Amino acid sequence: RALDAPLPGQGGLARRPAPTPPVERRPRQLPVTGVERWVRDPYAVYARYVLNLRPMDRPDQSAEALLRGQAIHKAVERLSLSWPDVLPDDCEGEIVGLLHEELTRHGFEDAAMARERPLARNAARWLAGFELRRRARGIEIRVEEEVSLTFDAAAGPFTLTAKADRIELSSTGAAILDFKTGAAPSAKQVKSGFAPQLTLTGAILADAGLSGSGPVEPEELTYVRVVGRKVAGEQAVRASGSEAADLSRAALAGLKARIARFDIETTPYLSLSLIHI
Repeated sequence: RALDAPLPGQGGLARRPAPTPPVERRPRQLPVTGVERWVRDPYAVYARYVLNLRPMDRPDQSAEALLRGQAIHKAVERLSLSWPDVLPDDCEGEIVGLLHEELTRHGFEDAAMARERPLARNAARWLAGFELRRRARGIEIRVEEEVSLTFDAAAGPFTLTAKADRIELSSTGAAILDFKTGAAPSAKQVKSGFAPQLTLTGAILADAGLSGSGPVEPEELTYVRVVGRKVAGEQAVRASGSEAADLSRAALAGLKARIARFDIETTPYLSLSLIHI
């Protein structure tokens, strides 16, 4: 208790920040990742989009882990762009080559590559099987495609944007895939609205659609984790079929309700809020 007591001459603990900027200064456009940040910590959106501040890197943050993730993302993207329809004969070997190239391009030198090469082989073996399974359904792959949806709100039109790692179009709908090297949000987080990145992307596809294809129903929301270790990769489907479409609609309705609340000037951007959409 003595440690919790204020120092002489000081008051008690400071209150959580809860700024209430003018409505006209509040963001009218956010990416789906920004909405996820808004759900998890409204103050972070205030700092980024109202004050135009950017967070500093954490002292314990691994730059190498970040670069490794970027390299794997780029290698998978290049595979889809180079072979959009039919995979190469030596798919595993091609993926290994892409991973090596991207890791080197992202600054991994000889000592680091000695550790990364076995991981790249494991990842490539898993990714080759993953690609074969996914493409057996006869799909059209869209990579890093930007989509958006604008709708009316109390303080004026609001635009929601997304840039999906991968969208797979089939005869029945669209699968939305997000590639990760770290942990993916749980099914509970996705379904509760705490992790709305995939569901809101699905809502954009259902309403505004993709360039050249028009509106398309989301039929699968999946995280793909690629690590190359003992468990080389993991496909984590968070929703499929009608549930994917229902969750997408619910996420958009939740976002519209959140915008309506924040279009009232007395609604604060609380710090570290746990309010869900």
